[in-house]
Amino acid sequence: MPALGLSLSPENSRAGSVDERVDLVLLERTLIEPPRLAAMQRWSAAVRRRFPNATQVPFVWHLVSHAREDGLRERSTRRPTGNEIAFGGLQTTDEVVRAWEVSRLCLQGCGGDRVMLRTGPSLTPGALGRKRLRAFVEARRAEGIAITWEPEGLWEPEVARAFARELGIELCIGAFEGGRPRYEDPAEPVLVGREVWLRVGGTGPRGRLDGAQIDALAEHVEVVPDATIVFTGPLALKHLREVSAFLAV
Repeated sequence: MPALGLSLSPENSRAGSVDERVDLVLLERTLIEPPRLAAMQRWSAAVRRRFPNATQVPFVWHLVSHAREDGLRERSTRRPTGNEIAFGGLQTTDEVVRAWEVSRLCLQGCGGDRVMLRTGPSLTPGALGRKRLRAFVEARRAEGIAITWEPEGLWEPEVARAFARELGIELCIGAFEGGRPRYEDPAEPVLVGREVWLRVGGTGPRGRLDGAQIDALAEHVEVVPDATIVFTGPLALKHLREVSAFLAV
């Protein structure tokens, strides 16, 4: 069976009944406005009560990962002191080191050993972007912390796959583009890549998954039975339940 994950955002994080089908919970709040340690521990405990079988994975704070032009800073009020331009972009600055410490405490608060690194469009596949990403991965590996990388911007799936493989990290990419499946090879129904975590969000005006998308996920799982599928957006939990029920048939 695949591992079914939920990206827990403000839109889908309301209290609910216990759900033992969820294997993985990504903590989106830590990308924008990471709580302090005590609050993180309380939140993590609440998430664990609701999803008792789920591994919790916090996002790296955007002040580590995203440059100012990536557009996340206006969504956050918490900010350490320092030079504004020295935050983000995986720079090796004192400001980024202090911001990383906040993310490390979030990881400590949920008792995990893996973080989700979403990089913005400013981190390109060029030499500088690759150098910074490699340095960040090596620094975290020295701390015993695993990384799943979710690139945005100019990283084409095949380029990102090759570099993630080179770095020895997991990769998370959208399974659909414009609502259409992103096949690795037209000859077989593998979405994006066999080793890639699939990010799945609804499409259309109601943000739902349609039957063709669910069929594509099911066909992927037939070929890759240990796939990891992460549902995102306001209807993430609903979609997880729908796909889980479909796969159980």
